[in-house]
Amino acid sequence: MNYSLSSARLPDRPLSIVAPASPPRIPERLERGLNALAADGYMIHWDPDQLAPHGYLAGSDTQRSEQFNQALMRNRFLMALRGGYGCLRILNKIDYSTARRKPGVLIGYSDITALQLSLFKHSGWRSISGPVVVEWGEIDTAMKEATRELLEGQLPPPVADLQTFQEGQCMGTLLGGNLSSIVRMIGSPHLPSFQGALLFIEDVNEAAYRIDAMFAQLENAGILKELGGLIVGAFTEPDINNEQSRRNVNEIVAGYAGEYTWPVVTGLAYGHFIPRRVLPIGVLARLTATVKEGRLDILEPVVHPKFSQTEQK
Repeated sequence: MNYSLSSARLPDRPLSIVAPASPPRIPERLERGLNALAADGYMIHWDPDQLAPHGYLAGSDTQRSEQFNQALMRNRFLMALRGGYGCLRILNKIDYSTARRKPGVLIGYSDITALQLSLFKHSGWRSISGPVVVEWGEIDTAMKEATRELLEGQLPPPVADLQTFQEGQCMGTLLGGNLSSIVRMIGSPHLPSFQGALLFIEDVNEAAYRIDAMFAQLENAGILKELGGLIVGAFTEPDINNEQSRRNVNEIVAGYAGEYTWPVVTGLAYGHFIPRRVLPIGVLARLTATVKEGRLDILEPVVHPKFSQTEQK
């Protein structure tokens, strides 16, 4: 399909806050995040009445999908309130036709991965795997600036602090996010093709055998053989300094990636912690893995850096 770019002009364009997954655990974090976004110059569109907690969900499936679809029609830039769980439940209810007519950007990570990949598959949206609203009052200036620069249509600097795990070089579409969310989409009509893609992954609170099982599912579904390259982020536990856990992940990656010739890098500062890398989804990128360096270069913007003449009228 043809992928189209949204046009950027910030902070003049409103930022819709959406809640497609879980409600905030601590309401004060939401308030701090909203206040910090406003202080940073963003025009926020958020109606507190949209939040109707339904157990571990921010609302019923109908409420969350309708609110998200309304945001698609209203604004081009959307930021998730929080991850958690729930996006998988509403993928069949998203108005992808409207999304195709109005290309935009969804900012978030973790469970939001499912919506970001589905919007890319059906509507050609490019997204930002970045901070959610409840984090905005806590993240550092670097994360804020990285997010804003992507929304302004700038190309980020290379990610040059990666460790080569398997040598090679490849250019392809950068796709990824939370590994368990990706694996749960296998077999659905919402997962995009990974043919030649550069896949970046992370996860949290997953035991080594469960990570192994997710890689096995990627293998059994034929996704690993399609990849152009793999970028491994953090697989964090409550004790993120657990050396044995990191070693187990490396062993798992080696066991599966060793069957292929595509490049693999590790050490991406991306996962369930802050500060972390902010990454685009759906753009062309180049992965270089040599003895001397592991490097990821982003080659396309997430959005048009300027309005077209038509949109300015």
